[in-house]
This record gives sequence, C-alpha cells and structure tokens, in this order.
Amino acid sequence: MLKLLQDKGLISAQDVDQARAELARRVASEPPRESKLKVADWIKSIQLYGDGRLRFEYRAGEDGAMLGDDRLERDRWRYRVRVGANLRFTDQFRVGLRLETGPGGRSSNVTFGDDPGSWGKDSDRIHLGLMFLSWEPRPWLSATVGRQENPFTTTSLVWDHDLTPEGLSETFKHPWGRVELFAVFGQFVYDDANPDNPFGAGGVSDAFLFAQQLGVRANLGKDVTAQVAPLLHVYSGTGDSFRGPFIGTAPANTPGINDLAVLEVPAEVRFKLGRLPARVFGDFAVNLEGAERARAAGASAYKDEIYAWQAGVELGSAKKRGGWSVKAFYQMSDLFALDPNLVDSDVFDSRLNMEGFVLQGVYALTDFANFTLTYANADRNHKALPTGAVWDLGGSSGTAFLEHYQLLQADLSFKF
Repeated sequence: MLKLLQDKGLISAQDVDQARAELARRVASEPPRESKLKVADWIKSIQLYGDGRLRFEYRAGEDGAMLGDDRLERDRWRYRVRVGANLRFTDQFRVGLRLETGPGGRSSNVTFGDDPGSWGKDSDRIHLGLMFLSWEPRPWLSATVGRQENPFTTTSLVWDHDLTPEGLSETFKHPWGRVELFAVFGQFVYDDANPDNPFGAGGVSDAFLFAQQLGVRANLGKDVTAQVAPLLHVYSGTGDSFRGPFIGTAPANTPGINDLAVLEVPAEVRFKLGRLPARVFGDFAVNLEGAERARAAGASAYKDEIYAWQAGVELGSAKKRGGWSVKAFYQMSDLFALDPNLVDSDVFDSRLNMEGFVLQGVYALTDFANFTLTYANADRNHKALPTGAVWDLGGSSGTAFLEHYQLLQADLSFKF
C-alpha cells in the first residue's frame, strides 16, 4: 500500500521509510501470540477431519432351502460417525488416527433402538478404526504399519471398502512418461491364535494374508485415463476363528479360509462425455485353489465354481453442490471363488454364489452434504449350492440358501 501511494506521488520516500520503521517498532513491542492448542514440538502439522451418515435400510430375502414363500425382512434406521486426525512429524513420517462407531470390520453402523431399555447406549460406543505410522523416505516409496486403510486398488466384488487391515504394507511408484507403474505389497495379521500351543492339545498357528499387486495407470489422451492392477491374495495359517473347512451351510464353517489363492484383476477407464466425467469399470477374480476348496467342502462335483466378475459404468460427479452421479453394475460370484470374510456386506449381504445388479444415485445437497440412494437385487447363482450363513440374513435365524435378495438404502451423509 505504501509503495502504491508513493508511485502515485501522494507521499514521499521519506514518509514510506518512517511508516515502515513505525510498523516494525510496533510489531517488535507486541508480545507473541500463543496458540490455545498445545501440541508436541515435533508435530509439524495436524489435519482434522470427520464424517457422519444417517441411513434407512431395508433388506430382504427368501429361504431357498424351504418349500413355499418363507421370507425374512429387516428394516433399520442407522447412523455412523467417524472422526480422525493426520499428524505429520516430518516430511517423511506421519501418523493416522480415526475413531468411529460400530465394532464390525465391515460396518461402523449403529442401529437405532437396538439396546436394552429405552434408548440405551450400549451399542453406541467409540472404537479405534485407524492407527498407523507411515514412512515416506522417497516420493516413489512409502511403508505403513498398523491398522490402515486398504492400500490396494480393488472393488466391492472382493473387498468391502470399510475394511481396515492390520499389519504392514509397502507401495512403490514409478512415472514413465504418460504411464505410471505401481506395486503394492501387504502382510496382514488375519487372525491371532490364542494360545498358539495350548496345554493338552496340538498347536495352532496365526493366520496371515499376503497380498501382492502390480498395476499401471496410463494417460491415453485428453481426459482419458486407463488403469489395470492384478492382485494376488495368498493365505497362511488358520487362526482361531477361520479354521474351516469352508462349507457355507452354518456359521461355524462359513468363514473358513482354507484353500484360497485369489487372483483379482480390477480395471477401469475414465473419460468425459462433453463436460461430464464418466468411467467404465470391472473386476475379474479366480481362486487358483478353488478345486481343493470344493473338495474340502464335500462338493467335488462343483470344482469349477471358482470364478467371480463385476462390470459397470458411472456417470457424473457429486463432489460439489448441485453435482450428481449415477452408477450401475452387475456382478456374479461362485461359491468357491472368494474369501467370504472380505466381500461387501451390503451388496448381496456378504454372500457368495450370488448374481445380480446394483443401482446407485448421489446428489450433492451442499459442498459438505449429499443424499445417496442404493438398490440391489440378486438371486442364488447355482441352485444346488448354498450362499453362506453369516451376516444380516444368515446365522441361526436366517438361511444359508438365500434367494431373491433385495436391498434399499437411503443415506444422508455429511463431512466436516
């Protein structure tokens, strides 16, 4: 401002010097302002974030193991809250923390009115959703340890997006012209055996999931990118809760992780239709040990039921106020194709041996809030085989032979 006034001839150079000297004197005489937020000296920056969601959900299915129309329905009003912080110590080290409602690995939802008494709070608790340390010694290399976000590029066909695995992961990136090559490796503790060698019995071992992904992202032209990233899942040990063998007809054996070596190949192409962002995506998976898994389940005649796939399209973007997006995809999974403990808990109720479609629309009410409507419809793929007996429509009060599954979800989400 002083320079502008001088250029216009309203004040002299001497006036400018005097004003600057007076400003410097005042600044020097003022006591330094102290922040009311006290943090350790080694914390370089803190980023706080959070989100909340209110949901109405209806899901229903029929018991394919019984004659007649035996139908199970469930209506729920639910909510989810997540609050987190990213703390950067140096340019190389950062820590991530997140607290959230709900104890489930595939769901942080809390259901209205599900506690004893009038509006009890027994299930309205806070849990640790993320706790990790990340080291980034080079722009092309990072390593993370702890409970972390899923580091892999994948889809709901194979992984529920709410899962936060525990263990180690390493990510490598290498730009090469208009192409970026990347590799991700994960070593996760799947299930801790306690004890490992009990008195009076044989020893058991911890269960681990080892995953390796190699991928490529390519810029194919203006507003067009493509990506493909094969991912191999390999398991070791059995733990306490997943000893199997997998059969899929009772809660005790549905989670079995025996004979699983899943190769997944997710791919997508992003482009624009005029000014509208769009993408075409898909996923294909095969269990390389699926024949052995079928034999362990007493179903050798179905040793070819080892494949799963997904294909869909998405149009639009709901990141800003007034924005919208629509997504539709179709998917199919064979009974012995995937890990039943990882697949999405909403799309087809965490079941395998299912085939059907999903429709989803999102509208951004503001920059911080949006409304989402999701509908899913599926049927049992192979009528001679079960679909698994866990999650919302399974267990002792449900069925392992789910038919005519339907899901409707209406979400009001906001971020802060």
